[in-house]
Amino acid sequence: MFQRTVTILVWAPVFLAFLLLGSWPLAIFFIGIILLAVNEIKNMVEPKGLQIDLPAIAFLSSGAFFTQPLAEKNLIWMFFGFLVYLLAKKVLLFPSFTLNSLAMNCFTALYIVTPFWFGYYLRSGYNGLAWILIVCLLTWAYDIFAYLAGCYLGKNHPFPDISPNKSTEGIIGGLLGSVVIMILVGISMELSALHFGILGLLGGITAQIGDLVESSLKREYNIKDSGHLLPGHGGILDRFDSWILVVFVVILFQRYVIL
Repeated sequence: MFQRTVTILVWAPVFLAFLLLGSWPLAIFFIGIILLAVNEIKNMVEPKGLQIDLPAIAFLSSGAFFTQPLAEKNLIWMFFGFLVYLLAKKVLLFPSFTLNSLAMNCFTALYIVTPFWFGYYLRSGYNGLAWILIVCLLTWAYDIFAYLAGCYLGKNHPFPDISPNKSTEGIIGGLLGSVVIMILVGISMELSALHFGILGLLGGITAQIGDLVESSLKREYNIKDSGHLLPGHGGILDRFDSWILVVFVVILFQRYVIL
């Protein structure tokens, strides 16, 4: 618990500082996080015979973040080029570069690159700092309230094979916490408290799914933590497993409900 608290006190201000800066410092920071997370997946799957092309994903990330204008159609073209590259590699390196490796590279790029790009896209848009902070508040509210409720009230464990410490009571506590925090955010922004309450509910559910997805990957590959970069938390994936899915909920909410 002490290590976890110290890591948060060091890591959170650094993360928030880059969110405040925005622009190219945030792009470089996000690319660094992407590469660390991809390397964690690489270390996870390579003992099982799967190959992750880290340089190619680094090139994809750099192109996606710095190609102008910053637009979804450009992201799509970058991913199309990445797929063509992987298909060519499949042919040229046959049979050593397997279809399973190709699929894992596609999954890794979608799972890691896309959410951070959309986070950067959200930050770069109208009132971007407020919206990217909403992603953080929603994710952290769910995590904190779920952790507290699970510690003090947790008795029923619905996912023993994936996350044995995860409790139904913790999930409910996390959802209630995320709903309350988002309602308060909506009121402070003079926007619909009902809409933000729904955002809190959907975002909380998504945060929990993200946590369980990452836990299922670790169980499948028989590891406890995705890495050891963040003492008390594990690796980058362990810290961002919920964030990388919540960002989609927030950007869809901003685009189709608020604007």
